[in-house]
Amino acid sequence: MSPRTSRIRWMVAALVASVPLAACSVTPLGATEPNLATANQNAAPGAAVFRRECASCHGERGEGLASSPAIMGSGALAMYERDPATSTNPAMQDPAERLRTQNLPPGADVRGAFRTAQDVFTYVSREMPLPRSKAGTLKPEDYWAVTNYILLGHGVAMPAGGVNPSNAASVPIKAAE
Repeated sequence: MSPRTSRIRWMVAALVASVPLAACSVTPLGATEPNLATANQNAAPGAAVFRRECASCHGERGEGLASSPAIMGSGALAMYERDPATSTNPAMQDPAERLRTQNLPPGADVRGAFRTAQDVFTYVSREMPLPRSKAGTLKPEDYWAVTNYILLGHGVAMPAGGVNPSNAASVPIKAAE
């Protein structure tokens, strides 16, 4: 085989190998563009609260940064309870959370399942924003606004007017297909 043929084969192999990497690098994590646009348009007050209080840890798209979990998009807002003792995800191995929950019985619900909008609101209003000393310090309307924003960004089918105390328990958080 000539050096030129060898070089061409090497270049073709490198190109073929790089295609999957290029596809991955352009696929954003977190909220999809349409869901993010819907969230920004229909939950503008929540978008402002999210940018001010949440985005520095969870990312502009809710994709999760460093040790903070994703809260919008594929794989976010899992319906199962979080178990930091068995998880390999660093976002679920918070030493402060371990201290806070170490006296719970084995298998106890640490975070709670996210099945409805009420579950998300309850968790966010009790545990956020961080640091822990700031948790629960926002106004209830700010927590409802950011809950609406997160759920829209996640792709949840929302009732007219969004979620609120009277309907949140009946709004499932499964992302719209």
